[in-house]
Amino acid sequence: MATATAIRGRKGGSSSSRTPVEQPDDLQSIAKAKVLIALGEGEWAGGLTAQNIYLDGTPLQNPDGSNNFSGVTWDFRSGTQAQTYIQGLPGSNNEINVGTEVKSTSAWTRTFTNTQLSAVRLRLKWPALFNQKDNGDLVGYSINYVIERQTDGGTWQTVVDTSVTGKTTTGYERSHRIDLPQSGSTWTLRLRKVTADANSAKIGDAMMLQSFTEVIDAKLRYPNTVLLYIEFDSSQFNGSIPPVSVDTKMRIVRVPDNYDPINRTYSGIWQGGFKWAWTDNPAWIFYDIVVSERFGLGDRLTAANIDKWTLYQVAQYCDQPVPDGRGGNGTEPRYICNVYVQNRNDAYTVLRDFAAIFRGMTYWGGDQIFCSGRYASRRGLQLHKRERC
Repeated sequence: MATATAIRGRKGGSSSSRTPVEQPDDLQSIAKAKVLIALGEGEWAGGLTAQNIYLDGTPLQNPDGSNNFSGVTWDFRSGTQAQTYIQGLPGSNNEINVGTEVKSTSAWTRTFTNTQLSAVRLRLKWPALFNQKDNGDLVGYSINYVIERQTDGGTWQTVVDTSVTGKTTTGYERSHRIDLPQSGSTWTLRLRKVTADANSAKIGDAMMLQSFTEVIDAKLRYPNTVLLYIEFDSSQFNGSIPPVSVDTKMRIVRVPDNYDPINRTYSGIWQGGFKWAWTDNPAWIFYDIVVSERFGLGDRLTAANIDKWTLYQVAQYCDQPVPDGRGGNGTEPRYICNVYVQNRNDAYTVLRDFAAIFRGMTYWGGDQIFCSGRYASRRGLQLHKRERC
């Protein structure tokens, strides 16, 4: 009798197939916003840093040194008579097409001998940037590159060391402005691709130099005007220009040469001399408006029209410490002035408004500007008199 044999098996066939995934394009060409702002009449005390420059109310930099915005550059001029021009302002541009691929084995180099040039702008393009993995996924890729500058045959200096990271199948462009030191007469630029060429159809890493532009800046110094130049990626603000503001010490004015405006102290006997310094004492700001020729009454009046000796007493009264109203033993100066004048007005109105800061009243009589007020000093001395300002 035959023995039964069990036959076992399983269904054949392969597992379900996987559909490759393509990462969305995430590289967008950068549009730079360039803004030149006349902040005010110079000279300012300066001290401007990235922590007191604000875009739309947010500082460029936090106290810990971290940045709130990427790719922001700025420059500042304090408003002196001899201040230098700011590089980057629009001027004459001569763009020259190149259209050559920059490989890791062959850098692009160019020498410039035109001493009128202020800078050279390189426009780079990546026709496609991607990496196709073995499983078929199409993802982004990263390419490192540097731009170096040589002046008068000296050593090479790296001015740009960066990378492009992401994915694009439609092309991506960016440009770099390379300032040329004005102390030189011959400059050589070198563009190097640091990341090795893939030489594979699965990796799109072609890097093109589309063109370079010879830039001659408009060398406008705007003497005696405080300038802030700021450049940033406008895409961070949906393509619009945000409000730009600063928080810093403003114009320096004439103050007594025995006055310490930081500690608000006067040393020795004042002989009537002045020096230039920043102060928020309204008495000395009032004095500066009267004698300034550029924006005040200095073209019509002289220092002889102001009783600086009485104003010296008023200034001391303004600097006296008084309780700050916050509880405890904290104090603050009696009167300070931090005013940003933006509109024109008649001279009498301006002087009256500034004198009102220290409770003074102004009027004109006998070819003189007078201030009247009642001030009681700490030591009980009464300044209850008409004061010629």
